[in-house]
Amino acid sequence: MAGDTHHLQIRITPEVREKIRKLANTHNRSTADIVRTSLDLGLRLLANLLEVQSEMVAEYIRLLKKDSRLRK
Repeated sequence: MAGDTHHLQIRITPEVREKIRKLANTHNRSTADIVRTSLDLGLRLLANLLEVQSEMVAEYIRLLKKDSRLRK
């Protein structure tokens, strides 16, 4: 699995960098561990959020169509 790694460079604000450092120090983890975990959890949360958002939009459109038909 060592060959399955990818490097990612991102720019963050000093405030975010400090939050990562504080979290790493508080929980005796490396900053890389904090960033990897944040990305993993954040991506799962974002995927679920986007799925729910898509369902809400589809339901809203369905309700608008239904309402439009009832008004005719």
